[in-house]
Amino acid sequence: FMMEKALTRLLGKPPMIVGAGIKTGLNIRMEFNSQQLGADIVANAVAALEKYPAPIIVIDMGTATTIAYISAKHTYEGGLMFPGVRLSLDALSDHAAQLSDISLQYPKNLIGKNTEDCMRNGIVYGTAGMLDGIIDRIRDTIPGEMPTIVATGNNAPVIVRYCRNRVVFLWERK
Repeated sequence: FMMEKALTRLLGKPPMIVGAGIKTGLNIRMEFNSQQLGADIVANAVAALEKYPAPIIVIDMGTATTIAYISAKHTYEGGLMFPGVRLSLDALSDHAAQLSDISLQYPKNLIGKNTEDCMRNGIVYGTAGMLDGIIDRIRDTIPGEMPTIVATGNNAPVIVRYCRNRVVFLWERK
């Protein structure tokens, strides 16, 4: 309650608290109980619809990487989910005895010349290539439509610059 009050004072209007039963204007077409859909995914979809024309592919690159497809009719049609970039890097260093922890940074070149660069290049270019492939496959299911591709999450700035598809950022850093 205090956070809501503080945000209302700061923003001049009350924030939308996303949770089960909240009316967002987003129609959710899922085979399971829509209350199982994460509030972060709903918030990203609603924010993307507020800023960009539908259809939209929303990529959220946090602990997990999630991809959501919102149709031209503003319907959340479903998506994909896989381990996030940091989780994948951590698994690589945790389960391979000779690989150390590395930071996620922009690669210097495509082909690495040392172990750290090989790991970094693999995760960055590999994830960008995977995202491009999934975007292309989603496009194959919606012939004639050109979805806006939107990214968010801590890892998005490093990865999407290497995607071949044009990707815009949902939350611009100031």
